[in-house]
Amino acid sequence: MAYESCGDSLTYKELWEHSDRLAFLLWEVYGEREKDQPVIVYGHKKALMPVCFLACAKAGRAYCPVDVSMPESRIQDIVDTIGNPLILATEEFPLKDCRVIGEEALKIITERTGVRPLTHMEPKDTYYIIFTSGSTGKPKGVEISYENLSRFVDWSVGFFPKGSRIMNQAPFSFDLSVMDTYSALGGGSTIYGLPKEMQKECGETLKFIKDNQIEYIVSTPSFVNMLLVDKSFCADNFRDIKQFLFCGERLTRETARRLLEQFPGVKIINTYGPTESTVAVTSVEITEDMIESGEELPIGIVKEGSQIYIDDEEIIICGDTVSSGYFQDEEKTAKAFFEEKGVRCYRTGDKGYFKGDMLYYAGRKDNQIKLHGYRIELGDIESNLVGIDGITEAAVLPKVKDDTIRSLTAFIVVEHLGECEEMSFQQIKEIKRKLGEKLPNYMIPKKIRAITRMPRNNNGKVDRKRLAMIV
Repeated sequence: MAYESCGDSLTYKELWEHSDRLAFLLWEVYGEREKDQPVIVYGHKKALMPVCFLACAKAGRAYCPVDVSMPESRIQDIVDTIGNPLILATEEFPLKDCRVIGEEALKIITERTGVRPLTHMEPKDTYYIIFTSGSTGKPKGVEISYENLSRFVDWSVGFFPKGSRIMNQAPFSFDLSVMDTYSALGGGSTIYGLPKEMQKECGETLKFIKDNQIEYIVSTPSFVNMLLVDKSFCADNFRDIKQFLFCGERLTRETARRLLEQFPGVKIINTYGPTESTVAVTSVEITEDMIESGEELPIGIVKEGSQIYIDDEEIIICGDTVSSGYFQDEEKTAKAFFEEKGVRCYRTGDKGYFKGDMLYYAGRKDNQIKLHGYRIELGDIESNLVGIDGITEAAVLPKVKDDTIRSLTAFIVVEHLGECEEMSFQQIKEIKRKLGEKLPNYMIPKKIRAITRMPRNNNGKVDRKRLAMIV
């Protein structure tokens, strides 16, 4: 078995043959005239998703995963950026007037007999594009090449023995899913996709883990924190679990301590890396000594093929998994990427330091944050808030507890709001609704507070330190 999600399953033989047939269509029908245009793959956890991914690669086409949780306006931004793309939709696609091959058509194509196509992807070709939050209010697409992904998988398959049962928690539009999906496929393991509906209920998630005898959990620390609330989540009840692998946000000592208490002897692997460097470039097994040291947990030793150095506190990543840049955005690419002695390099915006060969994370240099593993540019939320009628200024700040970002608070200046007036519950609810038309749910601030004027520092910029005192 290659992939399974709530009864929707796929063997390796089916995955290979079905993707061959779909690739044949993509190549024969669209082929040369569209080979440089990415294909959007829309859906959630159905088995057709990995079929579409591999079919695009076999046809020499980059794919862009878009999850059903994205709001329509965000999807429209991606469609507009790519430019009238072909869309392979494993669920009903929400936008009109698009070129869509729907689920039923995909099933017919992938289950018929067809000709085995040649693989047309070259090392420098773009394999996938994942869109992340952008500071201007529009998402930006990170291009990952076939070579980038191949070098990453050469390293990442070492985390999972052949035949492992690996849980896929993250949506395919979030690059954490690349860790479990391609590491599993590259090493002959089985992926078990956990649908978002189940993730809303801790009990449903725990049942999924037990019923599928999950051995390897790849997730963010905040996801596991949710599971640890249930006292039954321990080694006595979940004997199959062998390893927790974390990526996407900071792993705290408290989370690691609780895990080792609940699962003595189980491996805890901490990794680090932005989307622009293909998921992760460092790793370390967390030990009791590290937890009890009283210091921040390390984020790991740099993998072979990558190099990291610190420039004015900033982590600079160089090597064979660094992206070529942002899709059709030369200006942003030039700001973040460069070459040094023929090697591709990326300015992460993350602060860090080394102790020996061990890397440690020390926060951000800008207004980008990680919430539940999702990368968020606070400016993205602020731009979209100001786009709502009546809001003239906005500043969004994270609420931090135990070294972990728990939620977001938005401060807004609203026209015609008096000194002593407060916004009603319905007004705040309406702002959240309008924001939800433009942004994914995870980017909607938990609290929205109206203020009469935005505090400024001596440079005339928003005084975020003063606002942080209110948060």
